[in-house]
Amino acid sequence: MALSAAELLSAGTGEKNEFGEQVPWGDPSWYRGWNSPFYSASHVAYRAKVREFVEAEIEPYCNEWDEAKQVPDDLLAKAFRAQVLPALVGYWPTEYVGPGPENFDAFHELIAIDELSRCGSGGVLWNLTGGLSIGLPPVLHFGSQYLKDKCARACLTGEKRICLCITEPYAGSDVANLRCSAALSADGSHYVVNGEKKWITNGVMSDFFTVAVRTGGKGMGGISLLLIEKEMAGVECKQMKCSGVWSSGTTYITFDDVKVPKANLIGEENKGFMYIMNNFNHERWALCVQANRFARVCLEESIKYGMRRRTFGKKLMEHPVIRWKVAEMARQVDATHAQLENVTWQ
Repeated sequence: MALSAAELLSAGTGEKNEFGEQVPWGDPSWYRGWNSPFYSASHVAYRAKVREFVEAEIEPYCNEWDEAKQVPDDLLAKAFRAQVLPALVGYWPTEYVGPGPENFDAFHELIAIDELSRCGSGGVLWNLTGGLSIGLPPVLHFGSQYLKDKCARACLTGEKRICLCITEPYAGSDVANLRCSAALSADGSHYVVNGEKKWITNGVMSDFFTVAVRTGGKGMGGISLLLIEKEMAGVECKQMKCSGVWSSGTTYITFDDVKVPKANLIGEENKGFMYIMNNFNHERWALCVQANRFARVCLEESIKYGMRRRTFGKKLMEHPVIRWKVAEMARQVDATHAQLENVTWQ
């Protein structure tokens, strides 16, 4: 049952639930002790756990990792031990990683994504979450037991990586008109995949690819999903030179006569468009959470700077026009977070 702000306890201290630095609008309202119907003591404990992980293991190194265009591989295992990685796929996959936070629900995932986004680096965040959170759910929801057993636990624990391959050089958001083809062999044992994928987050470091391919005719009715493995002959990955998110491993992938066993088909043939749209619901929600926390990080840093910087004999925050700008930013960030909580509740 959701508790009031006065009843929520922070990490067993027995104190009222005021969490964080208490910079105005620097955190969601329930962090500041406001009442909320959505959060329980389990959410409070999980929030503290994820923030501790982010502040100790991610925030101090973001600039270094962005400049290096990569993140240490052991961060994934650390994120698993902190109960972060399994929280990013839409539910807690107990069958592969054991029990998670008590009464795990969508608000635990909201907290995980929101807290991770406090690092302020899209590259670092997407390196950690960008492939797993969108590449693995189609396998978990629609894949055979064989495919789930092949990759689920290894990806959830950080031992291996997975990514989602939808976008192509000539078809991005227009999923129904993808060209990457998968032709069934004469004996029906495997598909032969040919085509290109572009802007694939985590592609260069991934072991598994959840790939949208054309197995049928034109339009949405001819799309399927295949699980392709990097070790298969004919798979080539090249890291792209991007103007930002350097450490996310954005990749150009070429499939040249790649033989993929028919057992690697995710769900049913020519039903892939429906699976992709289902997956987009969770993906877009997660991106909204990330974007809003990035905006909140900017707002928090603006307030801190405004309290330090002095112009014309007073602090920036003492100028009415600056206070108005901050209030307007706060209105948009808090309103968006409220809508996110409403969508999460649904």
